[in-house]
Amino acid sequence: MVIPKPSVTHVAGAFLACLCLQLQPSITDARPTGEIGKDWGDPAGLACVNCHSQENPGLYSEWNNSQHGQNGVNCYDCHKAEETDKDAFKHHGKNIAVLVTPKDCARCHEQEVKEFDRSHHSKAGDILASADNVLGQVLGGPAAVTVGCEQCHGSKIEVDDKGKLVGGWPNTGIGRLNPDGSKGACTACHARHSFSKAQARQPEACGKCHLGPDHPQLEVYNESKHGIIFRAKVDEMNLKSEKWVAGIDYSAAPTCATCHMSAAPDEPKTHDVGERLSWNLRAKISSKKHMVRLDDGVHEYDVVDGQPLPKVGEKPEDAKANGGTVTEVLTWEDRRGKMLNVCKACHSPSYAVGHYKNLDEFVALYNNKFAKPISAIMGELATNGQTTKTAFDDKIEWIWWEIWHHEGRRARTGA
Repeated sequence: MVIPKPSVTHVAGAFLACLCLQLQPSITDARPTGEIGKDWGDPAGLACVNCHSQENPGLYSEWNNSQHGQNGVNCYDCHKAEETDKDAFKHHGKNIAVLVTPKDCARCHEQEVKEFDRSHHSKAGDILASADNVLGQVLGGPAAVTVGCEQCHGSKIEVDDKGKLVGGWPNTGIGRLNPDGSKGACTACHARHSFSKAQARQPEACGKCHLGPDHPQLEVYNESKHGIIFRAKVDEMNLKSEKWVAGIDYSAAPTCATCHMSAAPDEPKTHDVGERLSWNLRAKISSKKHMVRLDDGVHEYDVVDGQPLPKVGEKPEDAKANGGTVTEVLTWEDRRGKMLNVCKACHSPSYAVGHYKNLDEFVALYNNKFAKPISAIMGELATNGQTTKTAFDDKIEWIWWEIWHHEGRRARTGA
């Protein structure tokens, strides 16, 4: 395929047309904040566009055909940096940064970034160097961590005094630790440089990380009725729709995004991907969970059902609260209600509630037959000195890990 190389005149003309034309309502919906010519559309970006169309025609083509390209959001709008930024460097007389972080995206996508910041996704990088990552970091080693953990969880980006990225790059992990203090990478789901909503709504966008024995969501989805119908009717999914409301803009089948993030007639869209989850299915012992949100707008944490739940206006002593004041409490029933709001776009309430009854009963079976008895056995072995304090040096620890971390998660997710 031959990609045309537009002239400076062609690029400038298209760009100026975008500056002059009034935005259509659908584009306004896609850009919740910002003004053309002020927050994007910097004329300095014309030089970037012209150069990269010659030097990186594939990159240019992806951008040019995207919503960004078609509406005047250019290279410099996203990559420009302040001189004081840790990763800033001079490039043809302009301060730019290779990394585009959620903080940069928030200049136009403020609400989406706010929701993402408080979500479990943004915290995925916190697993690095924690007790949860002993198997990867201690037993696996740096190379295994780089390709086996950080590609999904995110890396810590290291920068030298000249703004050059010297560690942790390239990486688009969902919880990447960025030099500007932000967490995450929007490109984990919205791959550069098209940043397509349609692509992010595909099951495979989530399946890059949510697959395998310890988080087999993609395999479970593909074998489910939802996945089967999606493949059969993918041409009816209207994936490029601006609002993409289940039951209105499409009805063929749901994807991961439909249930966990996207809008339904009675449920607004969100980038807080855990908001509609009522169970923790990844822990050794599963529990229902409540959500507590704090007054800074970017912090929230889960409280296991049965534990004391703070009230709105209180300052919880829990370290997870960071000294903040509670502004909202979503019980596990509230969270399930949000998911059921999505379900009822296509299913009757009794059908959806019946599914949850089956799930609840199966999780109870797993907890009572496997998780709780084995956890008690492991605790007793440790107390009696029959296992060491070093992780994974006793065979029974590997057996238990396979039961809860692999087979147990697969069973619970499948239910």
